[in-house]
Amino acid sequence: MSDSPATVRPLVLHLAVDYPNVYRPENTAAVRNFVKACDALDHRVVALTRTANPFAVAQADGDGKGDPNVLSMRYWGLPFGFLLALSMYLVSWRVAREARRRQWRPQAIHAHKLTFEGIAGWFLARRWGLPLIVSVRGEAESKVLRFKPHYWPLLQRLLSDAKRVYYVSAWFKPILNRRFRISEDRQSLLPNFVTVREPQAQRPQPRAGHLVTVMDLNVYRKKGLNRLLPAFRECLKTYPDARLDVIGRGEPAVVAEVQQLIIQLGLQDRVSLLGPLPNAELLDRLPGYAGMALPSHNETFGMIYVEALLAGVPILHSAGTGIDGFLEHLDVRVSVDPLDQSSITRGLNELLGNHQSFGLRIACHRSTLLCLFGRDTHVCSYVDLIKN
Repeated sequence: MSDSPATVRPLVLHLAVDYPNVYRPENTAAVRNFVKACDALDHRVVALTRTANPFAVAQADGDGKGDPNVLSMRYWGLPFGFLLALSMYLVSWRVAREARRRQWRPQAIHAHKLTFEGIAGWFLARRWGLPLIVSVRGEAESKVLRFKPHYWPLLQRLLSDAKRVYYVSAWFKPILNRRFRISEDRQSLLPNFVTVREPQAQRPQPRAGHLVTVMDLNVYRKKGLNRLLPAFRECLKTYPDARLDVIGRGEPAVVAEVQQLIIQLGLQDRVSLLGPLPNAELLDRLPGYAGMALPSHNETFGMIYVEALLAGVPILHSAGTGIDGFLEHLDVRVSVDPLDQSSITRGLNELLGNHQSFGLRIACHRSTLLCLFGRDTHVCSYVDLIKN
């Protein structure tokens, strides 16, 4: 028996490069978490992976892990965004062909990056006469705006047509508004969702002087580890018993390179490489740390910052990137210049010296943090937007 019109859920077509799929199984789960959370809607996801080889273009049903609502699509695109608009037009043509063949009838299109998928989504929205929603992720958008000013007129048309502009990177909102005309009532913050755990009576107590950083070691310079380590060495002059755990995966050659850097700095007794941990184990461990430090460069959001705060752990983050813009009125973090080692040193000293007072403030502001980063409020707003 088919659903009656009253029970048919609106269908949203998502275009996302950052989505685990057949061609790139190891990918951030942020967009997938969002899609799964909006279970009052129906979804089809085109998970995109770029290849510079036109003969390697391909597609496969599913995400490689049993989700039939995902179409994995490897598309042609040149490095550094050369011929970006052409590449995205070809993506839109392929998606339109597959949607027709599969009889998808979406009510809206959600492109999960403004300057890449957003262009393909705009072509589709104009082709089908559907509302377009775009997410803004500052890392990718900043590069296109800086190096491709000839795309500004196209992006202005896209933003003028979009029914909603969601900022995953709150720090990028003022930057985008300085460049383009966007109605304020069509702009909203939409953080990446993380797993939220209720505080446990048996949770580990924070260990004074014990810090943690969590990252993909394959990009440890972008994550700021090459400045964090010497800054931490300076902190040992004031806090000689301090320790730093480094959690995250990395290729063997990169892990060896980081280990060598630790040895060169004489930190082998103070810094431990713990390797990757399952998310559940990471969340279990976090409350035992006095602070989480990640002075990364051009970070879109950084889910670990939210996971740490909701575990009661103060954070050190970079100004003007990552989670910056979400916590303007909450004194639960230390903001540093990621390019200034002395700024990172001062931030680490502040974390180590005030972790107890930070912890108390985080506990007091937990309800505010849940409102800012919890999924319920954002999901309800999104579902209402689609249904209306």
